[in-house]
Amino acid sequence: MHALKLAWQRQWGRLNKDRDVHEVIRGSAFTFLFRLLGFVLLYLLQFYIAREYGAESLGIYSLTLTLMNIGMVLAVLGTDTAIIRFLSEFRAKGSLYQISEVFNKVVLWATLISIVLGVLLYVFSEQMSAYVFAGELPAEALRVVAWMLPFVSLARLYASAFRALHRVVISITVDIVGMRFLHLAFLFIAIPFFEPSTMLLIQLLAAAVFLNAVYGMGQWYVTSRGFRNSVQPTGGEPGVGLREIIAVALPMYLSASMELIMTWTDMIMLGIFTDAKTVGVYSVVIRLAMVTGFALISINTILSPKFSELYARNDIDGLKKMIAFANRLIFFTSAPLNLLVAIFAVPLLTFFGEEFASESLVLVILCMGQFVNFCTGSVIPLLTMTGHQKTARNILVCSAALNIIGNACLIPLYGIIGAAIATSISLICRDLCASYWASKYFGFRTWYIPFLSEKYSVSLQETRS
Repeated sequence: MHALKLAWQRQWGRLNKDRDVHEVIRGSAFTFLFRLLGFVLLYLLQFYIAREYGAESLGIYSLTLTLMNIGMVLAVLGTDTAIIRFLSEFRAKGSLYQISEVFNKVVLWATLISIVLGVLLYVFSEQMSAYVFAGELPAEALRVVAWMLPFVSLARLYASAFRALHRVVISITVDIVGMRFLHLAFLFIAIPFFEPSTMLLIQLLAAAVFLNAVYGMGQWYVTSRGFRNSVQPTGGEPGVGLREIIAVALPMYLSASMELIMTWTDMIMLGIFTDAKTVGVYSVVIRLAMVTGFALISINTILSPKFSELYARNDIDGLKKMIAFANRLIFFTSAPLNLLVAIFAVPLLTFFGEEFASESLVLVILCMGQFVNFCTGSVIPLLTMTGHQKTARNILVCSAALNIIGNACLIPLYGIIGAAIATSISLICRDLCASYWASKYFGFRTWYIPFLSEKYSVSLQETRS
């Protein structure tokens, strides 16, 4: 036992002396805590809505959030991911004068597109409500989404910019925590003044989105003051044009779109083939499954810009070492929680009500799909941030198509269980394909399974030699 303790202390000492690894550990810890706060706020929202408004209102609320996120992805056109790459590279090279220049171009572009999309959604809200959702999603809710699009798009861009600059706390606040906190606060404030209704939920969500975007704008104004005052040095690198930004963003846009399809196809198709109540139940189940990937998302938030920085410095050995460390960190912080959620599926869902507890098998199936993700590691961010975004795009397109086809075939036959099966299969295929291509490009395997895969996985000692 003493020898094991000494070995662990030596290993931890080596890790702690490595600047990149230390930054990932510290950043991931902060990210985890703030994402944990976001998760608590999300479940407080879902619990409150389920108890006070019912599963049907929760379903309409979930569909509204889904459409808002789809519209946001369409509006930013992948530039939210592209600016993480560009701003991380500028930061690594010390080209601070380019940060504000590039970001302002992206903001103008995304704002114009979001306004156009919002107008189209507003005009055709009645048709979408009637013909796509068979009246389950009211046209009034769609019109509120139309007003929200520019603000939720701006919030995503500000969050991405802060993430690239390693301002993790502000990034997560603008991206996740702020909107949920404000919405929950508004719901409690409204209790003595308004009669509970589904439209009240949506309208207060819009107010939260607006104030959150204003907060992000103010924080960016303060943070970027030094960048705006920077002067381009003589003989410095030429500025990055909007065309170049879009050229990098488009493959990332398709990747982001496919990621969104992977995340929300089951919800949308349940809304089309079933009813709002079923969507409300599924929204709670899938959120519980997603909490098992809480640590993975937190670590990826830090790893994406770190991958870009290491690749920009041509530090391939550092990249290998980072992957080896991240693989183990992701597995041991995620897989145990995944197992516990699957084992205690029934009591966890009973907390929300008996109508939720009857779908415990759905939660178990979704946890199985998540487990493979914990074994394969951060492969999609690795491909996207190291110049292989087209490969990531192709993988995501294929897995999203599989997800759509699977949901379309299985939901009419098996309902909510069919949605879980289709989603899990598509996630497993995505992660296995991404892991295969990452090993082809970089010469080492990214997947990690304790005891079984030690001889195949890259070790920290190997990367030092």
